[in-house]
Amino acid sequence: MKSFRYEFTMEELKYYLFNKKKCPKCQNKMIKSKGYELVDGSIFNSASTPLYIQGRDKVKHYHYLFNCSKCGFQYTLKELVQKNKGSDKR
Repeated sequence: MKSFRYEFTMEELKYYLFNKKKCPKCQNKMIKSKGYELVDGSIFNSASTPLYIQGRDKVKHYHYLFNCSKCGFQYTLKELVQKNKGSDKR
């Protein structure tokens, strides 16, 4: 596999790097795992910004999953950021 890709918003990157990952339901520590899906690399090209990606037919698009060891719920990074938006307000 020659090509890979991650996709974060700035808010997701900030949460991933600096926040403690706790389950929104039970406040237990979350366990991180990394998954991916194989996607067609040509979908990342546009008319204004063509990208050259080697092996365009097989690009690994990675995403992070967080599992709660206590209650068993699984969240993506995007879901954790959305669920924690309300709890960050003071």
